[in-house]
Amino acid sequence: MSTQELFAEPNLKQITVWARGVVMNKDARDIVVALTEAAAKEGKYVQAWENYVDLPDRIYVPVRAYARISSDPIESRYVYENENPDIVVVVEETLVKGVPILKGIKPGSTLVVNTRRSIDTILEFLGDTGNLARIVTVDANSMAQAVMTLSGAEGATDATGIGAGIAAPIAGAVVKATGIVDIDNLAAVVKNPAAMRRGYEEAQIRELPAHEVVEEVAVTAKELLKQMPFAGTVPSPQVENEGMVTGNWRIQRPVLNPEACTQCWTCWISCPDSCITMSDDGPAFNLKYCKGCGLCTAVCPSGAISRVPELDFKN
Repeated sequence: MSTQELFAEPNLKQITVWARGVVMNKDARDIVVALTEAAAKEGKYVQAWENYVDLPDRIYVPVRAYARISSDPIESRYVYENENPDIVVVVEETLVKGVPILKGIKPGSTLVVNTRRSIDTILEFLGDTGNLARIVTVDANSMAQAVMTLSGAEGATDATGIGAGIAAPIAGAVVKATGIVDIDNLAAVVKNPAAMRRGYEEAQIRELPAHEVVEEVAVTAKELLKQMPFAGTVPSPQVENEGMVTGNWRIQRPVLNPEACTQCWTCWISCPDSCITMSDDGPAFNLKYCKGCGLCTAVCPSGAISRVPELDFKN
């Protein structure tokens, strides 16, 4: 029995916010806290928390924060993850590529993406949108700056305030698309209400064609156990391992200019994840594992390696 079957809560709304570890933890947390505090002003039952399964202390790793809002007491309050979100928020645009952001979404759900790119471009990376009913884009980075701080992390007191950075316009876009809370209640909660209202006004919304409802088949614990290797052994990390792919951590990818490369191999020596190999044409990047740290670009003495936004590439 799934938690969806166990807790039938028709008035419950689940919100899942995807972000990047360390550099965007604060803004992801601010979005769920701002929305739930605004909902609490309306007498709703609420929850807001972060997912520590996602290793949020790793820079750029995909991480999630969750919110639940309901007019009734939340029966599933001890279920750790939002298995069937109504609203999915993407704080950093490259998370639409290679990250299962739409997994488990309910029919009629909404996706909000912080990006300056067009809705058509974002749809190219999503593929089958399944139960998604609408997609929203907002260029929050042009309205505020990301807040990088550990204040408020892991349940600590937040001394910086809620919604001072890009969380404010993103939350405003969520409200415009869904009406999940009253805009004035949200303005009373966030530290930057002007940016929040700008996000509300400038958010672009597109309704998607109706789909046949997609029912996802859950994998049972017994089936997962059968998939585990003998005695829990894991292939050596010194070779390719599909269970260790980290390319979806990357915001920018390294691109080589062969004409400028002197094949000094400083990048090969410096790569912390051994993602660079020697070839006759110069350094070759293994993009399945490259996290986009930029160290190769920094150490290249001839300036032959540049960093290019990941969404500039379809592959």
